Amino acid sequence: MSKGYADYVIAMMREVDREIQRELDGVEVPLFRDRFENWLKTDTNLSAGTQTNYMRWLGKADSWICDSDSDHDFWTLLKKAWDASDFGRAKALCNGYEKLLLDEKKEAEAESKDEWGASGKEIGDWISAFRKYCKFHDELMKKASVDQRARAAMIESSRETARHLFLEDRFCIWGEGEGLAEDTMDSYVSFIKRVNHDYFCKTGYDWLHDFLPGYVKTKNAAKIKEMFAVMDRALSERIDSCNETEMTTAAFINGRSALRKYSDFIKTLI
Repeated sequence: MSKGYADYVIAMMREVDREIQRELDGVEVPLFRDRFENWLKTDTNLSAGTQTNYMRWLGKADSWICDSDSDHDFWTLLKKAWDASDFGRAKALCNGYEKLLLDEKKEAEAESKDEWGASGKEIGDWISAFRKYCKFHDELMKKASVDQRARAAMIESSRETARHLFLEDRFCIWGEGEGLAEDTMDSYVSFIKRVNHDYFCKTGYDWLHDFLPGYVKTKNAAKIKEMFAVMDRALSERIDSCNETEMTTAAFINGRSALRKYSDFIKTLI
């Protein structure tokens, strides 16, 4: 991310805003900072200087990534994933963050340090520090409490079923009969699966798999109406508050529109 003076000023303003919000949210950089520092000390192959450098490099990487156009703060999102015992999400966030750094390293190696603001070697050091953190992070997940690991397992189990949508083919056929294009219906299915997988399944349940089939079978119109109303309200709250913890506001809007259409289809069945 090549920087001029204006870019630098904007980056500084973003970093100040981010640090204020982190203070309010109780976010450490890195997350579990003290535990990570103590963990590094147990590695007899690391000198005290290297341990200090790892912490410094993680801070450098954090400042650098803040200068991107992304509104997502990795360490804040990682804390939220841990608070929700959503270990699958936490792992995915770490993989995404490493990819960002690798992309930056590739760009830096193609440019001079004066043009890019950091050398490929410097960013390579940041990546080494973050990979060390990821080893600590993986161990931390394995040592999490029984309750946390059980909840994480429930979330991942529900996400497996979220890869499929109840009566998906019939929903698409119904939509095309209503005059909607095949591509549009495919998009609706994709939007529903994503919002269900990334957001609703954080409860540890896949409502569209665990509850909806039974409601349809018993023609329980009241429960169906209630379930879709709760889901719609939850998405609207995320949209209105611009809370992009799980996905972008645009993705939430698409998911809500698709779920409303899916709700219309389900109601025709009973």
